[in-house]
Amino acid sequence: MKRLSPARIVSLGSIFWLVVLGCRTGDLIARANPTATRTVTRTLPRPTFTPAPPTALPTIPPPPPPPPPTATPTRAPTARRTPTRVPTVAKSPTPAPPPPTADPDVGWYYKRVFKGCSTSTSPNTRIEGTVYDNGLKKNGVTVRLSHGEHLEALIPDFVTGVDPNDYKHLAPERQGMYRLSPAEGGYVDGNWWVFVVGSDGNPLSKGQYIKTHDGPGCNIAIVDFVH
Repeated sequence: MKRLSPARIVSLGSIFWLVVLGCRTGDLIARANPTATRTVTRTLPRPTFTPAPPTALPTIPPPPPPPPPTATPTRAPTARRTPTRVPTVAKSPTPAPPPPTADPDVGWYYKRVFKGCSTSTSPNTRIEGTVYDNGLKKNGVTVRLSHGEHLEALIPDFVTGVDPNDYKHLAPERQGMYRLSPAEGGYVDGNWWVFVVGSDGNPLSKGQYIKTHDGPGCNIAIVDFVH
């Protein structure tokens, strides 16, 4: 192969670059003048779509009918009992309490306390009892027996606890006690009044009435006097 000279190489390189430059110039001119270039429009065929036949939906069987409701047993109506009306009984008005009984001993220093009358086991007729002052048996109190209230003494008065005519009353266990005997040693029928008198002879209590009998009945009466 013949070796090219440097001048030949330069000449060929120049020709190559002129060709490349010419092609590049023509491309620029074509871009600058688009009308000079023929535009070819290619029409593509439009595809035709054929609809597919509808797909039949699966048939869903209807749900089974609900079971018939269970019959609830009907309870026979209970005969309504007509309440028996209890007749209203008119209540009688509550009677008013009786007025308080007036105290017959109001205003007297001593009050009488009658404890009853019994048959004596021995033939005696007596009125006896005890005199109290503020709950304590009191000696030196004069007790009188008479045929009437606040009258003169029928028999000697009795001084409680220290009566000189009854030595038994000098004993300590007999303090405050009195004993009046219209018929000692026998039964006697009589009406008696017993009461307390002061040192001046004036009564200090109301008189207690006693009815004695000449046989079994009231022979021993017990009457206390209390302040």
